[in-house]
Amino acid sequence: MKYLVSLLLWLITILKCTYQTNFSIAIIGSGIGGTSCAYFLKEIFNDFVEVDIYEGNKIGGRLATVTMNDGYEYETGGAVLHIRNKYMSDFVSDFGLKKRMELFNNQLLGIHNGINFDFVENSSEMINVIKMLWQYGYKVKHLQNFVDNMLEKFEKIYQLQSNGKSFDTVNDLLSAMDPSFVHYLNVSVKEAFLKTESLPETLIQDIVQASLRVNYGQNTGVHEFVGSVSMAGMDGSLWAVKGGNKRVAEKLLEKSKARLIHENVTEIINNNNSYTLLTNTEKNATYDYVVFAAPLSQNQKIPINFTNLPVKLNIVGRYHQTVSTLVAGELKRERFSPLSDNSASFTVISTNESDFYNSISNVEGVDETGKSNVWKIFSQQPLSNNQIDELFFSTKEVKVVNWLAYPHYEVPTKPRSFHIANRLYHINAIEWAASAMEMSCIGAKNVALLIKKHLQNNTQNETSQWSHKEL
Repeated sequence: MKYLVSLLLWLITILKCTYQTNFSIAIIGSGIGGTSCAYFLKEIFNDFVEVDIYEGNKIGGRLATVTMNDGYEYETGGAVLHIRNKYMSDFVSDFGLKKRMELFNNQLLGIHNGINFDFVENSSEMINVIKMLWQYGYKVKHLQNFVDNMLEKFEKIYQLQSNGKSFDTVNDLLSAMDPSFVHYLNVSVKEAFLKTESLPETLIQDIVQASLRVNYGQNTGVHEFVGSVSMAGMDGSLWAVKGGNKRVAEKLLEKSKARLIHENVTEIINNNNSYTLLTNTEKNATYDYVVFAAPLSQNQKIPINFTNLPVKLNIVGRYHQTVSTLVAGELKRERFSPLSDNSASFTVISTNESDFYNSISNVEGVDETGKSNVWKIFSQQPLSNNQIDELFFSTKEVKVVNWLAYPHYEVPTKPRSFHIANRLYHINAIEWAASAMEMSCIGAKNVALLIKKHLQNNTQNETSQWSHKEL
């Protein structure tokens, strides 16, 4: 009889966990983090969860495009993905989207120090290998092996999440990949690569600094983890989504069947076991769980009030400004000789922080179309007319997008939690380890699994209390 009662209680617990009803979640933000979280929640709970996504702007967040006068769209936000980004690759495959694989086909790279070029890529891969070895020695291979080893450790997260493992903090998640990753957060990439990896300073100043300038607008003072992630984006194994990377976010929203609410949330009120959201149109709605899928920083564009939290929310850290300027015009190519002598299409990355630009790159449209004279310039500040004139003989069109694109990374890194309070979660905490589309998807999956864990624990507690009363 005792075992029969235990079996009955176990079955009740499973049924409650599986068929929980009247269960609602609000997600604030429709970027890749918010939309992938909605998708993962739908995978876990099927039709037994109602998800609303609040977004005051366009779907995709920092995955965005602009349309130039030539009629074609060009990426202005998150532009490239690594071939080993599993979640993003799976989404593209599952949703019937297509990859743009040859992003930099026939495009040469030059690394400029503000006066002249430290490295100019050749169209011959063999010559490039010889030049790299001649200039930086065999430590180039050591750096490549280091990044490859890091990616192998990083990929452990996919199996952990497939097994339903969730993590309360960013440090816990990184430690599960490899315990050394937590240490990476508390040492600069320059110090780690110099002292621990014994890389030559010229290699760090030229190649590592260049990767950080183009990917994060920052320097080798960032922590080792984000510096290593940045270097992974320099091996050429990159791709993008045909039609724009925002297409993934749009498809995730569609497949999740979440309801899109085109409003900005202005206040989140804690009701102990639920939260009420107030919007800019003075509407309100109450949810069992809330997921904040946007940056929480001292300089965020749309501040939100958190009311009745058990502990006052201490927001620390700032997001880094990056300005994306698209110019259709005739570039002053002689300024970038000898790189421009041998290639119609090229990318220049400046390692000199005094330069008014981080990088200049010839870009094609998201549908692999567009004119060859469209250039994308990343800079710390909006470019003046004089600065644009320094680079171009003439311009037909200029479009500017000003982003708070990613955290301003400092050492040591303050610990970050995926929990803001009970039933209130923050996906973008993971960005303080590294900001990337795949990192947002990993953070989103983790939050979905944390909600599942919380719901199951609550259900089991309720079942236990009920069983004691009945018995």
